[in-house]
Amino acid sequence: MSKLTYSILCEDKAHYLFITKYLTLFSNKNKLKLTFKDDFYYRFKSANSKEVLKKYVNASVIAFRDYNLDFLIIGIDYDDRNRNNFDKEIEHLYSKLYNQFSHKSIIMFPVQAIEHWLLYIKYHQENPKSTKNISFEQIPRKEAKNKIYGINKYAPDVEYIIDSCMHNIYPDWLITRSKSFKKFQSDIIDKLINQN
Repeated sequence: MSKLTYSILCEDKAHYLFITKYLTLFSNKNKLKLTFKDDFYYRFKSANSKEVLKKYVNASVIAFRDYNLDFLIIGIDYDDRNRNNFDKEIEHLYSKLYNQFSHKSIIMFPVQAIEHWLLYIKYHQENPKSTKNISFEQIPRKEAKNKIYGINKYAPDVEYIIDSCMHNIYPDWLITRSKSFKKFQSDIIDKLINQN
């Protein structure tokens, strides 16, 4: 069993919860033992994408140099960027990282936001036999958040909501619906499985 130490730099609690729950499922399936470095996470905790974008290059250096991480996940919502430029946008983010750290860094870049991935997951849970290729990425972010959390994104049950979504996640199905999730899953496999 491979043992890997990691941390997260992300823009909000929803990102953090998604990443940690996804990695628990992924590590169990792939016989990995993951250890989370919460001291790094709290040192660089951010409140929005602007903060993450401002910190992520220097934080990645500190993550690998000072915290001896095996990998770092950087979570940023795609927001209002042109969806046709997704490949170019994510490559641009990776290109800013120092070469010696880019192979250990994974950028999670949900289109439009993490709530859109959660909408796909929720839809699949409610319609497990559906073969319709429905897209949720055109739904405005505020509406997507309301569909997932209700009126208050910061309600006490946000963790429960995300946990219930993640309880029955089918990554192989989700990669057929979301190009941005497919990229995230591909990078996870490449950097955690193929490089170790």
